[in-house]
Amino acid sequence: MTQPVSLIVNQSPVPRMAVGPTKATQPHLAVVYATAAGEVVCFEGRPMKPTQQVFSKYCTRYEVDMRPQQRTAVLGRNPLISADGVHAFEVQVSFCFCVDGWQGAENLVRSGLSDALPVVHGWLVGRFHGAGQRFAIEDSFGLERHLNQLCAAPVVLQEGLKVYGCRVSVRPDAASLSHLESLIEARRREARGAAEHMPNTGDVVRKGELEALQQDFAIRATARQAAALAETLTTSEGLIRHYLITHPHDAAGAFAMARQLEEARAATAELQNQRALGLFQVMAEKGLIQAGDLDHVRQQLTGTVGRATGGDGQLASAVMPQLPGARPWDAPQLQAAPAPAAAVPGSAGPTPTLVEPVVTEPAPRRTAAPAAVTGTALIYLVLDESLDRECVGELQRGLDALHAALSAAPDVSSVLRLCVLGMADTTEQRLPLARVGPGTRTPILLARRGLSYSQAFRTLKSLIGQDATVVKSEGAQVLRPVVYFLTGGVPDEGNAWHTAFQELTDPSANPAAPRMVALGLGRAETPAVRTVATFPESAFMAAPHQDAASAAHNCAAFLRDSVVGYGRRLADGEANFTVSPPDGFRRAEDAL
Repeated sequence: MTQPVSLIVNQSPVPRMAVGPTKATQPHLAVVYATAAGEVVCFEGRPMKPTQQVFSKYCTRYEVDMRPQQRTAVLGRNPLISADGVHAFEVQVSFCFCVDGWQGAENLVRSGLSDALPVVHGWLVGRFHGAGQRFAIEDSFGLERHLNQLCAAPVVLQEGLKVYGCRVSVRPDAASLSHLESLIEARRREARGAAEHMPNTGDVVRKGELEALQQDFAIRATARQAAALAETLTTSEGLIRHYLITHPHDAAGAFAMARQLEEARAATAELQNQRALGLFQVMAEKGLIQAGDLDHVRQQLTGTVGRATGGDGQLASAVMPQLPGARPWDAPQLQAAPAPAAAVPGSAGPTPTLVEPVVTEPAPRRTAAPAAVTGTALIYLVLDESLDRECVGELQRGLDALHAALSAAPDVSSVLRLCVLGMADTTEQRLPLARVGPGTRTPILLARRGLSYSQAFRTLKSLIGQDATVVKSEGAQVLRPVVYFLTGGVPDEGNAWHTAFQELTDPSANPAAPRMVALGLGRAETPAVRTVATFPESAFMAAPHQDAASAAHNCAAFLRDSVVGYGRRLADGEANFTVSPPDGFRRAEDAL
């Protein structure tokens, strides 16, 4: 659709002094005349005669192409978003259009169109707008059938163009197609894994049984070998004999090991004998041995020699000479332990006792003038999608206005991160936390059934903790998050949502506990709205006489003004957060 299509192929002034016949037209062209005042007429497509032209009031002649035009267009700039609000469809339309008769030719000249394609394209975009929200990304054929039904009948536009013969082809876009292919591949893997599970389980069981049998046989063989060698492997000589039996070709090696064993025993016996004699001599010189104990001590000290050489350690008794100065042995007197000396600096001393430090209050300091606050605010809009379609439409228009306002004010959007959640029986992200700009996708709300506060509070707790961590990792100072909670009904779970709400707003359980602003309209219960708000002045209820659609419209304007105003104050260096009731609302504490 890049090449323009002009159906007015010729435009010329009406001659006044023509003396011959007027210019003939081709069969597919219709002649249309126009006055200077804008009056347009078509004489069934025929040109005027020369005598009619002389005194005619028409000053301009147009030749309009009446032939059918066929084109194919891809709605790339206006993709259709699927029901999940994330994925998009790729729509290709083949269509025909032409000028709708003589009346259509007059309307075409009257409209002054130089290119007919934008008009037809705009009609198609408007006709298809929002149709994708009724279909899941997997149901592209259902959307294709629906779009073909929408444009099946010929349509005459006010510009005099007749659009007919539309044929629509729908498929997921590249990103959605990749997503669907991954889902299909995952289901294939799951089916293949389920089919292979039984034989794989059998293989594991059989392998385990074989390994158990092999282990049992190995244990039995080891036990038989241990029983057979129980009397052999307890001494050095037994080990040498076992080696000679298992290695009969290495008799020289066995004899070498026996010789080394004898040499080692002899060396050990000599060393022990020398040490025993030296100790005996010292004890005798110090008078620590009584005369009657000489033979006994001699047996103890020298018995090691006999055991080291393979004997029983008993030596023949001998008559020991009386040592000079021998006397009965006295037990040594126990001396009192000296008092511990004072610890010398730099030396090892007694381990000091640890004393808990005493914490004292710091001295008061003078308060300096407040500095300009710089930080990033995390804003979460939790919007009730269980309202009727008219209310959801008002909230959608409010989101569009908020998106446009933030996109037009980069200094404001730079200090804000916005997240939009749709609340019904489940809570879905319509816009993940992002800095809103011209390239940011506008969140789309979907009217759904059911209402669960617990789902919303649990989703908020998970998102706020993750989002705060991510924004901090970018080097930004994160201010306390603000949640605008808009409800228009009674939750399905009754009062069971209080536990999830406490987990979200309790600072001891959730370090990122947000400030809650609660708005109630329609069937919303005033005590519930009052409980959700962090402070009484942050809970608002619609007036009883106000219908839900008007209240939703006022809420949408309130959200736009409150978020943009807060961002403006942050951009100016102020971090104070204040809210005023929306039009037609009052504080919930006044409505109790």
